[in-house]
Amino acid sequence: MYRGHCIKFYRKMGEGIFVISGTEPLSCPICGGDLAAYDRKSRKARTQFDGIIVLLLRRLRCRHCKKLHTELPDFLVPYKRYSRECIEDVLAGSRTGSPDDERTRSKIRRWYQQIRSYLDGIWKRLVTQTFASPKKIPSFLEMVTAAVNSGFWTTHPNGHRQPLLNPVASS
Repeated sequence: MYRGHCIKFYRKMGEGIFVISGTEPLSCPICGGDLAAYDRKSRKARTQFDGIIVLLLRRLRCRHCKKLHTELPDFLVPYKRYSRECIEDVLAGSRTGSPDDERTRSKIRRWYQQIRSYLDGIWKRLVTQTFASPKKIPSFLEMVTAAVNSGFWTTHPNGHRQPLLNPVASS
């Protein structure tokens, strides 16, 4: 679950460990129920200039459907080690920042090629449902945010793709 600009509490705890918390009440992206704080989990992220940082992310449980959600700042992509800025730089062909090795860069490009049409389909579905403007050309961040918050993110936490039972958008 992406929070982006709503995350205001960003406190450093020791060397390279940050606590991330949102400030607004949240609703479950699956059923719309109320979310309550559950616990925190640590997550390492490679940023463009700071190297590896450790984040303590808040996990929230839905009081209605009992699903567990992790609150993510907008500089992270679900299940990816590299920050959004690093991934965007690789996709743009830039060689600044991390990752330095070409093998990792090619893995990021392949991942994006595999998921791009799926993200486009989610965006088209949101336009059809009038949740997004048909005139807007979404950025990488906006498409990933839409996929995560709509509940249609395709990758399971252990790396397996979830089966798609229904088409996301019709062409």
